[in-house]
Amino acid sequence: MKKPKIGLLNLSDPLSRPLTALVEQLERQDVEVVLSPLLHDRQAPPEQKAKQFNSWMKEDTFDIVFDVSGGDLANTTIPSLDLEAYAQSHTVFAGYSDLTPVLNVLAPIRKTLLYQIRNNGRFDELIDFLFKRNEDLVLYDSVCGGNIRCFLKLAGTPYFPDLRGRVLFLESYSGNERRIESFFAQLAQMGVFDRIDHLVLGNFSELFSHPEGRAALRRIAETYCKKEIIFDERIGHQHDSLAVWIS
Repeated sequence: MKKPKIGLLNLSDPLSRPLTALVEQLERQDVEVVLSPLLHDRQAPPEQKAKQFNSWMKEDTFDIVFDVSGGDLANTTIPSLDLEAYAQSHTVFAGYSDLTPVLNVLAPIRKTLLYQIRNNGRFDELIDFLFKRNEDLVLYDSVCGGNIRCFLKLAGTPYFPDLRGRVLFLESYSGNERRIESFFAQLAQMGVFDRIDHLVLGNFSELFSHPEGRAALRRIAETYCKKEIIFDERIGHQHDSLAVWIS
């Protein structure tokens, strides 16, 4: 069986810790891992980070490129991403959280994977996925969305996805009840919930850390969205989260 080749890069914030343990774990399973030289570079401008992405897409020797970053800066790279290179490449792009805007920009061209490889509590499923044995790692196929805060970064831009008849998935790491309600209110004011087919809500980590958090999310969601709502906590920032195809 062909040895999978993956790349690890950062379109969002620089990493604060090395990836040594993750890389060694993957290499023990006969996965070839290539690291971006910009992973820990605090001075790298968005154009340079996008250039690394573009280079790997044009090279087209990777099975999957995983973004291992998070934070705030991923959307700054969007204008510099070579969308044609992604269209012509066979390399899948995967990322999570702050990468939500990038994933949704690329997805209409070719599907992307909402998954953070650093949260590898599903390591066996990940290895099976990399070796193309099965897709047990993936819970949902063909959705839009991701992290609710980061998804809203696309509001008012030419990149906001066409949600007519689509499934919208949302989750959140940070955000108390008031903040989450403000996000839902903005989506409602944009007409998002009128256009979608139904809504899937994953793990809202900070909100669910409170005893009444799940009830609060249900109240908020049902107040602003009158379409079908599915609650599924298997996808989120937790270490054993499953993946979702964005397309």
